[in-house]
Amino acid sequence: MPNSDTSAARSFHDSTKLSYISLSTKPPLYKSYPGLPTVALPEDMPSPQAPTLPAVAGETSSPGNPLDLSALAQLLHYSAGLIRRSFLRSAGEVHYRAAASAGALYPIELYVVCGDLPGLDAGIYHYSSADNALTLLCSGDFRGNLSDSAAGHDGIASAPATIVCTCVFWRSAWKYRERGYRYCYWDNGTILANLAATANALGLHAEVVAGFVDGEVDGLLGLESGSEASFFLVPVGKGDAAPSASASVPAIDPGVLGVERRTEYPETRALHANSCLGDAAEVRDWCKAAPTQPAQNAADLPESAPLGETVAHRGSTRRFARNPMPAGRLEALLSASTAPILTDYGGGLIDTYLIVNAAEGIAPGSYYYSPGRGALEPLQEGEFREEAGHLCFEQALGADASAVAFFMADLDSILSRLGNRGYRAAQLEAGIIGGRMYLSSHAMGLGATGMTFFDDAVTAFFSPHAAGKSLMFLVGLGLTHERNQVHPFRSRIGMLKDSLARGAGAQGRSVPEWLYA
Repeated sequence: MPNSDTSAARSFHDSTKLSYISLSTKPPLYKSYPGLPTVALPEDMPSPQAPTLPAVAGETSSPGNPLDLSALAQLLHYSAGLIRRSFLRSAGEVHYRAAASAGALYPIELYVVCGDLPGLDAGIYHYSSADNALTLLCSGDFRGNLSDSAAGHDGIASAPATIVCTCVFWRSAWKYRERGYRYCYWDNGTILANLAATANALGLHAEVVAGFVDGEVDGLLGLESGSEASFFLVPVGKGDAAPSASASVPAIDPGVLGVERRTEYPETRALHANSCLGDAAEVRDWCKAAPTQPAQNAADLPESAPLGETVAHRGSTRRFARNPMPAGRLEALLSASTAPILTDYGGGLIDTYLIVNAAEGIAPGSYYYSPGRGALEPLQEGEFREEAGHLCFEQALGADASAVAFFMADLDSILSRLGNRGYRAAQLEAGIIGGRMYLSSHAMGLGATGMTFFDDAVTAFFSPHAAGKSLMFLVGLGLTHERNQVHPFRSRIGMLKDSLARGAGAQGRSVPEWLYA
């Protein structure tokens, strides 16, 4: 390219500009299907009354209740529904959903593929959380098609309905760019934590199915895969009648996402494409690779608020008080949140580490939580508030929290066993555990919030125990401050690293090795 061709300079300059997030390209938070028929969900549906902690841990009565429209409405509403609205002078009307979402961007959509249910005809439906309604995309029983896409998965074949989770990529990528792909799975995890807890409370069987032919499910729902794609299937309930054989599906309206201008991120597109399963043989291989979850040593769970009440009042904490967490609360949180997750691939991919700042009966320090023993194993005693704030991307929430839970995965082992799709599963499981912690915390009068982090520094901090592991997600836990507002924070760790980066020498002072990660 000759010097006179100035496209290189212009391209470089444009690609390295700094600016705030472009509000002109922010996508709508809701998908719509104008003109299609809708089924209003019951406004007076019951609120799940089972105590939250047993519902989260799966310790409710044996599932076997029938699925009807009221139960389906509760499953959808208490996992992804619009819970409340408020008006802020600085921002206007704000919508709060049932489960936490990174940046309140809500990239996950829910669909229902069902046979005839009491109060609902067989069909493919989209759940409109804004209207508390189901939009009918196609009439008929297509459970056979969905079962075929999952290589004849028994749970899907026999379930009265399957809830399909999809992701609108740009909703998260608009703010978080390539890293937003991780956040999509965290968001899906918090939704599935709510969904599984609600199913437990209603006595309904629910399982996460991650193995299916992506293109077939996308096609069944009429999705434009480059913008929205299928993530997970959740068959709900058990039935005796087998679905009809696969049926011919007419062209389904793709709906309106409002994603007209977006930036493409090749790394995200490549990972998603390379973690797709192309045929039934790949799906069967995926399920064969399922690991075995370790046995859980469950603790006695304290009293907790009803699940419906917990979800209705749940919200992300913006500021923690530095008061100690009451005795026994952290152990109960960990026991309920790390209970086995029912999946087609076996689960058990996440290891939980903690920095404990202030919990009655537990010395401040770093810990590994052993679900098999139901116990915290001390790694290093000490005061690590500054370190916690730094690891949590220099946020006061980490320093002020009573404890911060870090969900880590041995990615090398997971990828060798489950392939690229194992990365999806690891991120999802971290999101589920985090979502369970949200519910469990609020049910006991505590607060919780998810945060981003400095990846390698977390691994280095918890090493040698966590050597080779990667952080998937983390959640801060503790008592909510009376002024639940974000406040400025700068850790001594961050200031030291800035000084060293600017050329200051470390002579004469002790600098932990993990700071160089």
